[in-house]
Amino acid sequence: MNDAQPLLLGDRPITIDDIVSFARGRGRIAYSPAGVRTIADAHETLLRLAATRPVYGLSTGVGARRSVPVERTRDSCLRLWRSHALQFGGEVDSTRVRAMLLVRAHQIARGGSGVSPALAEALIRASEPGRLPRVRFGGALGTGDLGALASTALQLTGDGADGGFAPSDGLPFMSSSALTLADATLTLDDLDRTLDAATVLAAATARALGTTVEHFAAEAFAHRQPPVRRAASRLAPPASGSGTRVQDPFSMRLLPQSLGALRLVWERCRDAVLQDVNGAHENPRVFIEEQRIAHTGNFYTVEIELAVGTMIRALAQDASLLLARLGLLMDPRYTGAAEFLGDGSADATGAMMLEYAAADALAQIRDLASAHGGHGIHLSLGAEEHAPFTPQAVRRLDRAVRSYRIMLACFTIALRRLPGAFDGVSGLPPAHGGLEDRDLSVELLDAVNALDRIRFEQPPQSTKESR
Repeated sequence: MNDAQPLLLGDRPITIDDIVSFARGRGRIAYSPAGVRTIADAHETLLRLAATRPVYGLSTGVGARRSVPVERTRDSCLRLWRSHALQFGGEVDSTRVRAMLLVRAHQIARGGSGVSPALAEALIRASEPGRLPRVRFGGALGTGDLGALASTALQLTGDGADGGFAPSDGLPFMSSSALTLADATLTLDDLDRTLDAATVLAAATARALGTTVEHFAAEAFAHRQPPVRRAASRLAPPASGSGTRVQDPFSMRLLPQSLGALRLVWERCRDAVLQDVNGAHENPRVFIEEQRIAHTGNFYTVEIELAVGTMIRALAQDASLLLARLGLLMDPRYTGAAEFLGDGSADATGAMMLEYAAADALAQIRDLASAHGGHGIHLSLGAEEHAPFTPQAVRRLDRAVRSYRIMLACFTIALRRLPGAFDGVSGLPPAHGGLEDRDLSVELLDAVNALDRIRFEQPPQSTKESR
């Protein structure tokens, strides 16, 4: 994104890179001329049709009061926001707030909500430095981030004092999972960079352990999914460094399959999230060209919850193999080095505690993988009987990624103790010493922070798909 030129909303779908760039403070956003027209047309369509038929949340109440006729005024719109603006839990960081504002503004520019031009413009202004709303994570279940968006609406309008909204804006503005989508996007970005580092570390491990090159033979992966084929090509050690074992341990032979599967599931998560980011899934849904309104359940984010849950389970699968490979690095039979990569002293324990740290992280990932969403509930006098609990799944994924990064950091420290393991790799954390026994706490933190910089000095030919 060019800082001088805003990201124009309303002309094209946006990508993970668009969201991440803006969320991290680069550039600004604005509606394109086409987006401005679409927002105005959708608002006019909503008002015109609401005069001829019942429209949920506009000419009726909400939830269990969906059959009660109401007349929306500016005061009743504010009361709807106030009653839904229950905020609790951790405060959302500014990066995710900016991402949320971008996602919601982009969705409004798609023309499905009928939000007024005045409130749509207030949303853009709120994304400017020093004007971000303050919101919290709690209260969303995967059917709309009602609390966060109601609170945002009140802050955009000064609780009604600023006047930049229409009586019809109450439900249309809230009918979105923009915060959950923002959270998921930034978590997937973190995971994307983490998986890049995992690939580099896996290749270095294969070389350090003298893994047999035939385990990565291109012919053996011809009928595998593209991410698995790419993993095999990136991980194969040079033929000159290939080992002579007939079969390497399981954790080494399964490197392409496991890392490739992680990439495959990541891509499915990306697609599920971007589908909702770039869609118009509000309820009710305005159709400008057809001049009609439909009441739908497209706010139900079950596809994202299922994809994210699978992603956590995939991390748990790979983390188990990670711990096994770390054990191989501690074993002189595979490295030719001293036990635990120590200095060879009779009482040396070297890097042994890295296994304990990695096992702790693995246990946390397994705990997170055992949880799942999709529970029956009873809300609003039975108006809602089910929720996918997608926001909770996304936050579990964030915690799983953090634990997985701890495991990769343990690998980084261990591999630094093997000469030549990181040949052709850049971005490594600073060395803290040799093979002597020492406290590795600071090194572990440095290694976690360095993961996003670790890369091959000469990247493999294969490239990732667009984000």
